[in-house]
Amino acid sequence: MEETRAARKAFGRIGIGYTGFLSASIVLQIVLRIFIYVVNREGILNLSRNWYLFATSLANYAAGGMVLFLIIKNMPVTHRPVSRKADKKLLICSFFICITALIAGNLLGQLLMSLISALEGRPMVNPVTEVLKGLSTGTIFAIMVVMAPVCEEILFRRLIIDRIRRYGEKAAILVSAVIFGLCHGNFYQFFYAFGIGLVFGYIYTRTGRLRYTIVFHMIINFLGSVAAIYIQNSMVLAAIYSLVLYGSMIAGIVLFILTRKDWMFWQGEEAVWGRGAGKILFLNIGMVLFFILSAISFVITEFS
Repeated sequence: MEETRAARKAFGRIGIGYTGFLSASIVLQIVLRIFIYVVNREGILNLSRNWYLFATSLANYAAGGMVLFLIIKNMPVTHRPVSRKADKKLLICSFFICITALIAGNLLGQLLMSLISALEGRPMVNPVTEVLKGLSTGTIFAIMVVMAPVCEEILFRRLIIDRIRRYGEKAAILVSAVIFGLCHGNFYQFFYAFGIGLVFGYIYTRTGRLRYTIVFHMIINFLGSVAAIYIQNSMVLAAIYSLVLYGSMIAGIVLFILTRKDWMFWQGEEAVWGRGAGKILFLNIGMVLFFILSAISFVITEFS
């Protein structure tokens, strides 16, 4: 009973940390929008949309990350994954499975938003597409392909998994993936972010090195942003792009089936996986607060 209480407290602390992360990000966005509006109106400063989004993205990661770190910094890091070179088979299989999670999650998100839009009687609006409109390729590359993968792998892999891996890798990977998905703030991205979050979490627990997940994250974001934009005006490139992606998805499904028995998960010295694990991982004050704030964020994104 005492161990269960301690585990629930640890996962609750993680939840409070990411509630703080989201809160800081939301407050910062509001403050920056007011600031930019005032300085632009007064003619003090005229920031382009490219510079504005780059600055706000960097500020969100920095401010939210600082609040998060201050909340969870005292949590013990006693079972960090051992650093080792990744096996080629692990990387190849993980990459194709990652593409499968990306496409399947994206289709699921599109389907859900289609249903919501039909019920609301208005067309779908993908917030990611709206954000990217009008941005230069350089800005998109800097934010999506460089900044986001580096910052998010630190925030959603290392900071979480290093602190709760002692409760078992399955629990640590699941929690990190759920938080990663919800912090994207919309249904378009939640499902595929959750799916690739599971894969990234597994790679990190097996290798102890973020470099692998950062590179994978960069490739995924590149395919979904820069590459996707460039192929829009060419039917040939669009056909090749789709063929490669859906071919990779099929390969990922096959590899997923063939290798599932080879997956290894350390149970942890204070294992919580099993019957009742859901209550320990998610039914605590911290995680409930995080879920509530995430739901508010999703609603704001949908109706803004």
